Amino acid sequence: MARTTSKKKPAAKKKAPPKRKTQRKRRKPAEPPRFSILVCIDESAESLEALKYAVRIGSGTDADLTLLYVRPIDQGLRTGGLQISVVRENLLDWGLELPGMAALKRGRELLVDLGWLDKEWETEFAHVDVTGDPLGDNAIVYSSPTGRSVVLRLLVAPSVPFGILDEAKLGEFDLVMISKSDTEEESGPGHITPAIADRVAREHVGSVLVTRSLEESHGHLVCVSEHRGSIISARKDAEIAARCACPVYLLSVAKNEGALKVARRAVASAKREIEKIGVRVSGEKVLVGDPVSTIVEEGKQYSVIVVSRFQRRSGWRQIFSNSIAFKVLDRAENSVMVAR
Repeated sequence: MARTTSKKKPAAKKKAPPKRKTQRKRRKPAEPPRFSILVCIDESAESLEALKYAVRIGSGTDADLTLLYVRPIDQGLRTGGLQISVVRENLLDWGLELPGMAALKRGRELLVDLGWLDKEWETEFAHVDVTGDPLGDNAIVYSSPTGRSVVLRLLVAPSVPFGILDEAKLGEFDLVMISKSDTEEESGPGHITPAIADRVAREHVGSVLVTRSLEESHGHLVCVSEHRGSIISARKDAEIAARCACPVYLLSVAKNEGALKVARRAVASAKREIEKIGVRVSGEKVLVGDPVSTIVEEGKQYSVIVVSRFQRRSGWRQIFSNSIAFKVLDRAENSVMVAR
């Protein structure tokens, strides 16, 4: 008996759904990077002068300010009988004799007087416990409707320079400002001595402006050499100087007559780089002599002497104790920026 087989009909092919016309989403333009400044303050008048200059550099809505007071770990803090939780919640309102409070309050009042901070801005409080210290790390963040922020930070650390360097590294600030007084005597637990200011400038990986006898409106004297890093640093300072409408002057020092050609070439290269970003160079000089003494003497008539440092790292900090930059910082009578 013959077998009969039945063939299955092939399954009907499913029709592909009609292609939808998709509208390409437009990407939102990326927000321009904000310019952040860390101002290290203590109880001195010099630190308030540094803050004033920071306000000038930070003019515009794209800049943020952080005021930092660092105090060593202290288990003997007095809170006037108030509980620590109450102290934290009313950090800037209570008249408490806590280390750093007076400096932060004066800084806040100065910013209000200068029109850089409005008391009606949105306020947020942050706290981090620190072992061995009853008050811990505290910060008050003020935010404006335009996106600008002001942070008042009361930081506890094993030492003042350690706390400043750590905060500067973690915050990745565009500029760190620290005042340099004329005395090594400590007036309080968070006092910034000249040795501390020098150490921060020596070890921080970014640009540091050490303010001393700061007189505004005299311009920045930018010292350049033939090294590419020096030219880049000159351009970076020109961007900062342009923020505060400070004129830029260029200087290169040749050790002898035979090095004049190289020094002139360095000034020309720096000028080209600076003019590329739309900043005008107000003057330029090429001199012969000892680089350190010539820079220090020539720089007296300017608000800021700008020197660059070619980086040699030890861990994440810089070492340049034998460089021209550090010698200028040590001998100059006015403000010095170590640009990187």
